Amino acid sequence: MKRKVLTLAAMVAALAVSSVMAADVSYTSVLSGKVDSVVPVGTTVAEGDVLLTVESLAGPMPAARANSSGTVKSVTIQPGSAVTQGTVVVVVETK
Repeated sequence: MKRKVLTLAAMVAALAVSSVMAADVSYTSVLSGKVDSVVPVGTTVAEGDVLLTVESLAGPMPAARANSSGTVKSVTIQPGSAVTQGTVVVVVETK
């Protein structure tokens, strides 16, 4: 059996490629209102997961959803506070 040996340069190049592939994605609220819930920092999310809900007469409504997989890097809003449409609410580091 042949073993493939990676050189130091090849390992550094592989690490550089993997770090370039990760990117921060900012998500904005599509609704205005009082924040009902927001996903906490460190949470792993998948495409379609609800990141933020806003109170409405019909109950909590999704105001931001993930469009890719990753880990929540930062949250700029807290439950109970007011949010306006277009405000960046969550930043996700994609994989």
